[in-house]
Amino acid sequence: MLLAIDIGNTNIYNGIFDKKVLKKTFRMPTYSNDLCSEYKAKLKPYFKNIDSIIITSVAPLALKRVEKVIRKTINKSCAVVGRDVDSEVKNLYKDPRQVGSDRLVNARAAYELYGKECIVVDFGTAITIDIVNKKKQYIGGVIAPGPEISLWALSEKTALLPKVSIKKPKGILGKDTKESMLIGVIYGFSSLCDGIVGKLKKRYCRNAKVVITGGFSKLIGPYCESADKIDPDLTLKGLAIIAGKFT
Repeated sequence: MLLAIDIGNTNIYNGIFDKKVLKKTFRMPTYSNDLCSEYKAKLKPYFKNIDSIIITSVAPLALKRVEKVIRKTINKSCAVVGRDVDSEVKNLYKDPRQVGSDRLVNARAAYELYGKECIVVDFGTAITIDIVNKKKQYIGGVIAPGPEISLWALSEKTALLPKVSIKKPKGILGKDTKESMLIGVIYGFSSLCDGIVGKLKKRYCRNAKVVITGGFSKLIGPYCESADKIDPDLTLKGLAIIAGKFT
């Protein structure tokens, strides 16, 4: 079995693969105070069967903690994308070090699974929109603040707007403040996705498939008219592909 770990700025998303089958997924806060106990509880049924671990991370300090916990919990070392293994996607950024390994993992997964030339939209702590072309090259991307950051900023930086938990709005016209804020986030970010994707397609990749992923993909993805595929597990599948366990 393969344990695939995607360490983000807010959550750690974990997946256990048995050959090509994603058997189990679970999340935990990136900076949990009890990471060791959480991993022990979640991985206990699989201790004897996990033979490899692969990680992508955008949080260096959290990566060190997770590697330490995994060694302590199941006594195995981890392969980290960008450090120990390569995504096999050519990075055409001016400074390749500025691209998070998760974006390259997503590019690899989209390329292999959904038709080579793809635009990947990742709705997470930040929103990233990235292009992988037919030559398996990452040609660049877009970064915007994510839904939670935006709602936090509204409540923290204004006198009268409340804290709001993200959920599906009732319609497109709010009748109270919280509903109006939800509409602004869900419809606003889906429209941001459609608008940017449309412009990118016209200029770079007219026939690209649009793949939506990330922690908020199930919530916002259905509102994105440009979406061809919604796959919340794209990063985990990309890790499994890189580890040679998925295709």
